Amino acid sequence: MIHEYALDPELLKSWASNDRDYAEFFREYGIGTPRLISSYPKEKKSKLRNYFLREAPADQQSRQGLRYVEMVTQLLESVVLRCGLDCRSGIWSDDVRPENERAPFSAILSVDEIDTPNSLIPANMYLRDSIWNHPRQKDITRTLVGLNEVAEDFLRFSTREVVIVDAYGWTDRAIVAIKSLVEAASKSKIHDQMPEFYLYYKEKVDRSRAGNSSPSADFVKQQILSDFQERGAEVQLHVFELKEREENDVFHNRCILTEHGGVSLGHGVDVSNDVHHTDEAKLLEKHIYEKHWRQFMSDTCFDVVSQA
Repeated sequence: MIHEYALDPELLKSWASNDRDYAEFFREYGIGTPRLISSYPKEKKSKLRNYFLREAPADQQSRQGLRYVEMVTQLLESVVLRCGLDCRSGIWSDDVRPENERAPFSAILSVDEIDTPNSLIPANMYLRDSIWNHPRQKDITRTLVGLNEVAEDFLRFSTREVVIVDAYGWTDRAIVAIKSLVEAASKSKIHDQMPEFYLYYKEKVDRSRAGNSSPSADFVKQQILSDFQERGAEVQLHVFELKEREENDVFHNRCILTEHGGVSLGHGVDVSNDVHHTDEAKLLEKHIYEKHWRQFMSDTCFDVVSQA
């Protein structure tokens, strides 16, 4: 549901000169949208910034120039980092095709068409069947296949954090699904840096049936990591069991977040593996994504019962 786009600086300059395209860029690209800009042709955010600014309009104090710089700042907020780039010619349009063959982009946005099926130019990007069109909501089966269909496309972009928020993230079925998500994050990666994983679940106390209460974070962490440890695979995982505070929000929404955005899941990661059971996955708008990030990662509004 979140896709990586290679973007030609010449096209960005063109957008900066047009009121409609300028406004659309902020609406259709970045956190909260299905489209993120790739770090191609650079591997580091700082170098990509310098590269784009070198390609800026000649008069950087003009309306077009100021808009262009503002758009560069926006795209860097959620850039998808690549490594292993081999841009031999130093010319954007010449190097983008071999890079696309090495590790395909979702789409290549440029002024002139590139000889590849995922090339988009202004003349074709808005056609009804264009690959530029991406759903912001999906109806999926409550299976590992359905879950990975939603998550694997953007989990593999992450180099920093993958955050799983599910009140029942401690159950056996949820643990199986979380293991699958960790595996998905390592598949077809375009960067060699693996993210750290965070799991937040809600304390459950059932005094009538002790086995129906939530286990400690240490137990849940061990259950998730056991298979990886047996294979010698290193996974950085942080697990938190939380309880609600008075006069604060309740723990109710279930979602998966990364530094690139997030997706909400009605049933969370508690897959049923019954193909007749469905769920709805929804791309989080930027302000909702930021709200959840604050609640769990930067300014938690819950008390920690246990952590590991």
